[in-house]
Amino acid sequence: MIGNYKMNFNWKIKSICFFIIDLLKLYKVLYFIQKHITKRSKVCISKKDFNWEKHEKNLKQIKGGEILEFGAGKSLSQNIYLSKFFKSQVVVDLFPMLDIEMFNKAAKSISQLEAEIDFKQSNNLDDVKKNYNIIYIAPFDISKTSFLEGSFDGCISTNTLEHIPMESIVKIFAELKRIVCNKGLISLIIDYSDHYAHTDSKIGLLNFLKYSDSEFNKYNHSIHYQNRLRHYDYAKLFKELGYLIAVNKPYGFVDIPNYVSSKFNLDDATLRATKGYFLLEVKK
Repeated sequence: MIGNYKMNFNWKIKSICFFIIDLLKLYKVLYFIQKHITKRSKVCISKKDFNWEKHEKNLKQIKGGEILEFGAGKSLSQNIYLSKFFKSQVVVDLFPMLDIEMFNKAAKSISQLEAEIDFKQSNNLDDVKKNYNIIYIAPFDISKTSFLEGSFDGCISTNTLEHIPMESIVKIFAELKRIVCNKGLISLIIDYSDHYAHTDSKIGLLNFLKYSDSEFNKYNHSIHYQNRLRHYDYAKLFKELGYLIAVNKPYGFVDIPNYVSSKFNLDDATLRATKGYFLLEVKK
């Protein structure tokens, strides 16, 4: 597990902090705080992660294939685990996120869990590629790439889509349909919860459903952006883009606030989901 540090920090004050970080572009300061002070980025792996195993199960038909992931984060722990499963992985982030120290800690821990994975010290991106067949590229905009059509057998994404605006998601999945081969698979895990609730136990996991877009925009900053899309929004989007939805699974249901903004569909039971995963098949 990564970032399992638990703290209680009023979400509105946290929002002000994010506003200041955005305003002054103090992104490196934020990463330093997360790694060394709050420990939100701490690598602590004692067992296989649910998300890793879910992607492995979803993509079992293309074992040994070439995979793309967008939004991989600092340690690439998921990619290290999946290196035993796929021929190669191209991993991209919109901004450079990879921390080599965290990568090595994750690799060492995972090698102790998985006999198929040998720990090899990596000092740079060339070592990461040589040792684990992982190609890391950042900064990289997945919505417009130079990859050839059908370059990949599949794609994975974990807890990333919730941080991307809807218009960008549409562009991303239009591009994925081009660069993932026909009948290729896309395995997605999405976090639908209010991320402010992760560090403020006084609010519920769906607290942000109370607010209209104009109200929530006051708290929604680029460094901590949440699109608030629900499971039903993604299902509709993937269908409209022409994907075959092979698996559609909302989970982690909790109570919703007493008042919910009219922008959300109260008649859809998946509104209460805090997590969800999809398995899409590319149709060309």
